[in-house]
Amino acid sequence: MAQSLIPALTSIDEEEEILSDLKSITDLDLLKRLRTSGKMVHTKAGKKLMESIAAKEDRDTVRALRAVYVRDFDLLEKRHDHYVQYKAPNYSQDDLDGEKDWIQAVIYDHLAILAKCDDYLALTNSRSASVVSRASSRHSSVSSRQAKIHEAERKEKEAELMLQQVEDETRRREEEDAKIREAEDYKRRVESERKQREIRDEIDLQRLSGAIMRQQLNDLTVDDQAVPTRASSF
Repeated sequence: MAQSLIPALTSIDEEEEILSDLKSITDLDLLKRLRTSGKMVHTKAGKKLMESIAAKEDRDTVRALRAVYVRDFDLLEKRHDHYVQYKAPNYSQDDLDGEKDWIQAVIYDHLAILAKCDDYLALTNSRSASVVSRASSRHSSVSSRQAKIHEAERKEKEAELMLQQVEDETRRREEEDAKIREAEDYKRRVESERKQREIRDEIDLQRLSGAIMRQQLNDLTVDDQAVPTRASSF
């Protein structure tokens, strides 16, 4: 029953699910077929991994395919060892050397593909680091520009505040100067009006004094004219 299922299986996982206890299998033909199918699955996994690298797929995809490839090799190696273990009593030295060469060829191809995969992962990691570095540089540049913008805005606000303070101080001084000038103008007007009143009073006084003196002079003149007239009448 197991033999009829093997050709239809597409992965080592499916085979292991059915033939979970490999050590219990002693049928050499079945063991050889399991090894052959395992080799096909491993080769297919390697091909898929290389196609993924050639297509420059993302690192996560390549790492996942690499893990499958390594897992399939481990299972293939177990099948090979189990097959050789049961076949060894019937093997000649040449047969054993042939089996050794077979697994060595598999290992060689396996390691070659892993080396290419690791080179790709290292390269993409370097690119990722470069991208991260550029992103970090851009972020740093943006942060620097933002800091400069904030600094410029801060200085602008400080300058506006200083300008407002200067304008307020200028306005205050102008208002104070205007009040001082107004007070001085008022003082000058009061002083001028006082002097004008004094002058007018002096004029009025002199006018009155002159009028009195003229009246007195007139009275004296009249008296002087009256005295001879009275004398001639005697």
